[in-house]
Amino acid sequence: MLNKGAESLSDTELLAIVLRTGGENNSVLELAGKILKKFGGLKGLLNADITQIQTLKDVGTTKAVTLKAVCEIALRISMEEKSGDLSIRKPEEVFRFLKKDFFEKNKEYLYLLSLDSRNKIISKDLISIGTLNETLIHPREIFKTALLKNAAGIILAHNHPSGDTSPSMEDLKVTEQVAKAGNIIGVNFIDHVIVSNTGFLSIKSLGIPGSNKLSRQKGGD
Repeated sequence: MLNKGAESLSDTELLAIVLRTGGENNSVLELAGKILKKFGGLKGLLNADITQIQTLKDVGTTKAVTLKAVCEIALRISMEEKSGDLSIRKPEEVFRFLKKDFFEKNKEYLYLLSLDSRNKIISKDLISIGTLNETLIHPREIFKTALLKNAAGIILAHNHPSGDTSPSMEDLKVTEQVAKAGNIIGVNFIDHVIVSNTGFLSIKSLGIPGSNKLSRQKGGD
């Protein structure tokens, strides 16, 4: 790296520098290669949790935590580059902004986007992991986060790992509850967007709930 620069190194070599050491029967380069093969490359490693990383031989707690920390730094840098002064006004923009966060997730992830009065993103917060349920996802948890960020408006977004963006009854119930709470509190509820790897659906376009007008589209880049 010192002689040729970081950009000249392969993914395996870069990962080996982070790992520092290999194992009893593995060089650090061999261990790095096995990790990348296990998770299908850097993108797969980015989505792996610490427990999954630790299942590999010669990867203890220290190595797993170090790898996860590097992955989290990469995600945060990506988030800073994407947000900046970005304004969100349409569900298409929500889809583009969050598509990487939902990529290849096998559980439902619910994110809250807090916006200022000009619809610029203040923050992105992960609210829950798992199937949405009105008894588990309470509006007070959502608005507690939004109010701490001084949000003027909010957008909810979650993924459907199945790829089908049709809303469930729970999706509609949660959305209706949050919309009503927003009216009472005075925080503008802008939309709730369901995302898949290839498309999205705006629940607000359904009338929350009960409309047959679907705003389901295929994704862009």
